[in-house]
Amino acid sequence: MLHAGKLTSSGTIIGRRYRLENQVSDTVRTEVWRGCDEVLQRPVTIKLVRSGDVPTGAGRLAVTGAVAVYDTLSHEGLGVVVSEWVEAWPLDRILERQITLRPADVVEILGGMARILADAHALGVPHGSVKPSNVLVSDDGTIHLTDFRERAGGAEPLATAPDIAGFGIIMASLLSRCRRDSIPPHLIDLIGRLEPTDPSRVPDLLEIRLALQPPREPRTGRHTGRWLITLAALVATIAVASAAAKILYGDDRPPDVPDEVKVDSLNATP
Repeated sequence: MLHAGKLTSSGTIIGRRYRLENQVSDTVRTEVWRGCDEVLQRPVTIKLVRSGDVPTGAGRLAVTGAVAVYDTLSHEGLGVVVSEWVEAWPLDRILERQITLRPADVVEILGGMARILADAHALGVPHGSVKPSNVLVSDDGTIHLTDFRERAGGAEPLATAPDIAGFGIIMASLLSRCRRDSIPPHLIDLIGRLEPTDPSRVPDLLEIRLALQPPREPRTGRHTGRWLITLAALVATIAVASAAAKILYGDDRPPDVPDEVKVDSLNATP
């Protein structure tokens, strides 16, 4: 626990507004609680952090999937961050369970992360702390990112390299939970390009989003081959039918119905 006494006990009111309800997680530096905004009567996430380590970068960041920060304040020497409550599992908890993942699961998580980061970067906001505990995975597969550390509008150039490096570490962790023989070549190639040993090869987020998708097969490849096989089978069927008609009728078409045969006579009963 960060602090002895009532600070980490359920029912504590912070800032005369936010009530602690259930503790979600704790580390040496932080505690995370599900709480309630007593004014707006809505669930919120309340994070207690050591002073100087308050993640406030997201604020009202208009990016789908970026967990919004509602309020920041201090309480008994600790920083407090009040943010949107999301019903989801932190990715670090999922990785701790040592479950086997499918490559499709990995792509779904990474694709959601890459989209959120790309949208935030487009608004001039890097994350600054991309790690499994800041990635939230909902039961329906929706991805959220929390704890944006950086703010928009600074004079410094946009620092995207740390976010991409964190993305690469998470990708490696996720792929390590897949069966080795199930990982497709395009994902192996991407993780190789994310190695920081050669910065010139490291892709940007747009390239990452494209590289996560399997390469399209050329029209002259397997699908075209299937089409040609189907066409050949159809031609063969027509040829067999034509040959059968010649054997049966001695001509390329069946004999005509005599003019004197009427429809009524075909339907007449003896």
